[in-house]
Amino acid sequence: MSINWSAVRFASLISVGLLLPVQPVSAAGPYSEGWDGGDTNGWIPSTTSSVVVNDGTDGNPAGSLAVRRLLADPIFDTGATTELAALSGDYTGSQAWMLSFDAKYDTGDFADTWVRFRYQDSTFNGWHKDVSDIFTNAWQSHSVMFDPTWSNAEAIANGWMDETAGTVSWQQLMTDVYHPEIRFILGDQNSALAHIDNVNLKAVPEPGAVALTCIGLVACLRFARQRS
Repeated sequence: MSINWSAVRFASLISVGLLLPVQPVSAAGPYSEGWDGGDTNGWIPSTTSSVVVNDGTDGNPAGSLAVRRLLADPIFDTGATTELAALSGDYTGSQAWMLSFDAKYDTGDFADTWVRFRYQDSTFNGWHKDVSDIFTNAWQSHSVMFDPTWSNAEAIANGWMDETAGTVSWQQLMTDVYHPEIRFILGDQNSALAHIDNVNLKAVPEPGAVALTCIGLVACLRFARQRS
């Protein structure tokens, strides 16, 4: 009897864990969080200078996520991130998404607020978008719509910035998002405190699709009037 040595080598690789099946990336969304339950609910600090806690006394309305700057060298910007399945993984399942959240800038020299998506794992950076230039001690609502099918040029034209020096395209990023982040960029190294509330991710139709739907409805109504 002849021995199929190719099959033997394949079986050996599996037995020692060198040849494993590729695990599919889970699909993202939809997601909603208001931090009314007394926990951070899967959100963690995004930098070593960040402390993240649930604040049941200051929300919009009830509880919220408080992000405080830790003053220990080296001092970085602050933010909150999560690896929850609903906000991570594959975003290509929808033509467009809307990510929204509320923020309150309590104390600090805030310069920007970013929505930031990293790619795949901790070895990659990603893309970010600046969503705020006004920083008051009152709740503000921020939102950003994005399309996984955009080219790099289209993503940049819509305000997104590539942190990877061209090594990760926008469409590649959207296939495996890692640690979505709300980051507060600060202009100094002093203390800072901000609050986050009402984070929502949902699939939405693109403006073009909405316009076509409206045109179709108008045409149907006009046709119905003509027939009557």
